[in-house]
Amino acid sequence: MNILIKNAFIVTMDEKKEIIERGYVLIEGENIKSVGEGEYKGEFENIQNTKVINGENYCVMPGLINAHTHAAMTLLRGYGEGLPLMQWLNHKIWPMEAKFKEEHIKVGTELACIEMLRSGTTTFNDMYFMQEQVLEVVKDMNMRAVLGLPMIGEAWENQLKQSLDIMQKVDKEGNSTLKMMFAPHSPYTLSYDALKGIAQAAKEKNKRIHIHVSETEDEVNIMKEKYNKTTCELLEEVGIFQSPVVAAHCVHLTKKDMNILQKAGVSPVYNPQSNMKLASGTSPVGEMLDMRINVCLGTDGTSSNNNLNMFEEMETAAFLQKLKYSDATKISPNTVLKMATYNGAKALGFENLGMIKEGFKCDIIMLDLNRPNMVPVYDMHSNLAFSANGSEVQYVIVNGNIIMEKGKLLNIDEEKIIYEGNKLCKKLIY
Repeated sequence: MNILIKNAFIVTMDEKKEIIERGYVLIEGENIKSVGEGEYKGEFENIQNTKVINGENYCVMPGLINAHTHAAMTLLRGYGEGLPLMQWLNHKIWPMEAKFKEEHIKVGTELACIEMLRSGTTTFNDMYFMQEQVLEVVKDMNMRAVLGLPMIGEAWENQLKQSLDIMQKVDKEGNSTLKMMFAPHSPYTLSYDALKGIAQAAKEKNKRIHIHVSETEDEVNIMKEKYNKTTCELLEEVGIFQSPVVAAHCVHLTKKDMNILQKAGVSPVYNPQSNMKLASGTSPVGEMLDMRINVCLGTDGTSSNNNLNMFEEMETAAFLQKLKYSDATKISPNTVLKMATYNGAKALGFENLGMIKEGFKCDIIMLDLNRPNMVPVYDMHSNLAFSANGSEVQYVIVNGNIIMEKGKLLNIDEEKIIYEGNKLCKKLIY
């Protein structure tokens, strides 16, 4: 099916044609065929197979990209509150996760997908267990995703083998909306030899790597005591940075660390709300952006956030950097929107994504501008980054498929999934 969106305010994220106050987007199959101002004057190849959406009083923009999360942790939302990272992981999260079975991963991921779609996220980068279940959910939900099975502790070799098996399956299917990455959890949960082995496998298979990097001061101290190095120095030494890397958090970085990230083309993922909640610190995003490092944005899991709302994350991301540097000019709304769209696409290896531009993949969201928090429009970038809360999202289109229309999710039994999620969580706790 082809789609024509007309009469819409369009934020393209394309620097050559950033804002179109009244225009159209023509979608053919998976791709954006045409974007322009005013009325669409071209010919339809198949008018009977073209759905027309009146975009009057809507803002059309690229779908948001959550570059670091643990989707099925929706089942742990609000669990283990008020603890620093290491205590939180060791005493609350990891023991509870040990109870998870396939049904928990399935329902937890379904809940996450619904939450993300409803708040405008069309693509997410997941690191979690039982990725075969996640894979099936993502296909059912028609989302775009990058999946990674975490490798952690002494079982890393078996986990590496499982990752390779799933990668082979995904590659064989050839689904353009799905990718796999190697997902070593972190340098403090893996041995030196494990990190080297994973780095070698990624290089051989030409795959990207998704890993937690320099998240807390505890991690900094562990690395210093064990290796007399920073996390980035260690990852450079073992070869992790010889592949494209998505580095979650990057909170505690030295100037040398940032130079290492820049040289290796690493994409750090800023997770401001999670970092604030766990009192991990504030990432030096302003400096990294000045160095032209490809910083993107993520929510982390819901147990350390406690939601998957990328609109909230954008606002927090920009405001926290302004506070950190005592500089109101840090992180403009345009910049944080780019972090949440195009930069994320680049980090995850999706070419032709993250902009509304001819030839790009059609991942688009439409926000209702007839909301009190969206009036007036002096600066649409500012309204999107700082005023929107996600509830304004009424249409979601992923890879040319309409997933949500006028606020209603299509072909998704939302009520049933919520019911099953509540039932499973009661059994976990009691």
